[in-house]
Amino acid sequence: MKLWLPSELAQAVRARAFRKGLAEIEAKLRAAQCVDALDVLRSRLHAQTHLITWRNSNSTGQRGATRSATLIGRVGDRIKRVAAKYRRAREALVAVKGVKFAPQFKVLANADLNTNADEESDAEARKKLARLGSSKRARNEPSNKRTTLSWIWTVRSGELTSSVSAAVRVEWSKAKARKDRWVEEVQLLREEMKRVLQMLRWTQGEWGRRGGMRGRIDPELAGGLKAYARRQVYVHRRIAEAFHAGWNCSLASAVRQVMERDGVVHQELLHGAGVDQAPALGIMER
Repeated sequence: MKLWLPSELAQAVRARAFRKGLAEIEAKLRAAQCVDALDVLRSRLHAQTHLITWRNSNSTGQRGATRSATLIGRVGDRIKRVAAKYRRAREALVAVKGVKFAPQFKVLANADLNTNADEESDAEARKKLARLGSSKRARNEPSNKRTTLSWIWTVRSGELTSSVSAAVRVEWSKAKARKDRWVEEVQLLREEMKRVLQMLRWTQGEWGRRGGMRGRIDPELAGGLKAYARRQVYVHRRIAEAFHAGWNCSLASAVRQVMERDGVVHQELLHGAGVDQAPALGIMER
């Protein structure tokens, strides 16, 4: 059952459907949501700016650039979600109280999601680079454009003390938490590997003891039980050996094993021989 709020109904219906004062309560709720969303938005923007600056100054190589781009993109996705939350809260606030109720909460455009004040290009530095024969712009070189400080930095600006450091600390704490979680996962995986081998070893011993536990039975039945028990010991030993071999297999070895199994099919597909039959044969052989 949907719970309707005053902002979701027309003005004429709202007066009849809700108790007096409920619109005021929602207005306070939406205003608080706008304030919280702007606080989080500023923090995320500070963190994104810090990550971009760190990447430009320290990241080298494809691997480092890819990691930095992934992290910056993750923060960018969070910024979009927070911006959408602010827009929904503001739309509801305007629907309840009108545009003039809280003029400090303005329409949030994509151009407002920045931390830049007025910037000027370093013309003298570019001239020196040009004289040295470099036609490529440096990554950290300021652009020619001038951007205006977004209005989101003027709302409740008195509470923005040390917000840059706070945002960076938050992102660092989250990154450390992810790192610690993965370290714990590795520890748990290593312990599970040991316990799997220990369990299989115990199972082998258990089946070895079961082979001679029953007494006063026919020799034929006794022979069958011992054979079955030895078969189970063999099966569990092979399972343990297969696990151990797989865990000790390097990535290159794993790729070579796959190519050994599928190499013929790959060659047929590459050269166009047996295109219709090769995939089916490869699957049947497996």
